[in-house]
Amino acid sequence: MLKKEVLKMSKYKTVDVWNRVFGASQEAYDYSGRLMKKSACGNPNSAYHPTLDHIRPLSGGGCDVPENIIICHRDTNAEKANHFPHWKANGATFHARRVKGSHVEYEIIED
Repeated sequence: MLKKEVLKMSKYKTVDVWNRVFGASQEAYDYSGRLMKKSACGNPNSAYHPTLDHIRPLSGGGCDVPENIIICHRDTNAEKANHFPHWKANGATFHARRVKGSHVEYEIIED
């Protein structure tokens, strides 16, 4: 018998995070330089689809808190996958560094 795998999903909504991070802007670039459009929120078929990503993946001990969530292009999210603390996206290499004084907040740095 196959074991069922439970997929944890974030309780946060992409459009809410967009509004908090980008305000009224209708377009923005993610950390890897990919263009995202607010109108593409919830549309995975769009070439500009923004998604939410846990910087430190839940599967790797990350928390589902705003400090550990970043909005990024669907392709950036797919390339990063569950890689942590080093990964490649959009032809560049990145790493996550914990913000001093925080146990759950990270900043993303291009190598």
